Amino acid sequence: MKKKRLKKDAKDEMLAVPDRTDARVGSVCVSMAGHDAGLLLTVVAGIDRDHVFTADGKTRKLNAPKKKKMRHLSMITKLSEEETEAIRKGTANDSFLRKALSSLDLEGFT
Repeated sequence: MKKKRLKKDAKDEMLAVPDRTDARVGSVCVSMAGHDAGLLLTVVAGIDRDHVFTADGKTRKLNAPKKKKMRHLSMITKLSEEETEAIRKGTANDSFLRKALSSLDLEGFT
């Protein structure tokens, strides 16, 4: 007889609460592990000390960011203050994020 898999209660699971006021928001990084290894990503929200939400506007949209461990990311640079503020306020969209990433001069980083 098959054993039924028990569902966890909502109180047992830790929900990932995005924190757009995190100091890491606006950081540009390269994914070093996972199916998206080698992609240029932007941190759009912090979760806790070890996890962040990342997006690039193309493969990972802002409305469905990827949860990544910090140890799987290599930080390169940071977006400008204006671009970072747009992400924090939630006024940035996917097109904005793609343009911000493409405008960076990352010669020698990727």
